[in-house]
Amino acid sequence: MFVRTALLSLLVASSAFAQQIAFTSRAYVISPVAIVATDSSKEFGFESITIRNDGSSAISAVRLQIVFHSDGGDEIADERRIPVSVDARETRRFAVGMGQVEGLRQLARSRRQPAALAILSIESVEFADGSEWKQSEREQCAPIDPPTRPGK
Repeated sequence: MFVRTALLSLLVASSAFAQQIAFTSRAYVISPVAIVATDSSKEFGFESITIRNDGSSAISAVRLQIVFHSDGGDEIADERRIPVSVDARETRRFAVGMGQVEGLRQLARSRRQPAALAILSIESVEFADGSEWKQSEREQCAPIDPPTRPGK
């Protein structure tokens, strides 16, 4: 009986220190490409994404960025260029394998943060015709933040 009580107390105490990570995406109003859905797995907060090309040209790549947001501030946690092939006005799903859940929990733990957000955004788009769109003026463009979904 004493051992069970001690184990239960230990489990409750250790869960109080577990870092909670919520995963969400951010869209910029002027972006020609939007993240319309994200899928997670036990390993990645963003296992795959579905993007919609609202532009008039086919796209050949997107640069994705994950910002780790907590009470301690923001920092870039992951960034990657993903080759894609999406025609104008088309919606497609791609595997990205970003936002490693355990790595983000360790980052929160090292920053002594009990909870944090992992925010995925499209920071640039490369078009098949060689042109490029970049999100470089953050203060001039208000992001649209959809509701967050709790981490697994």
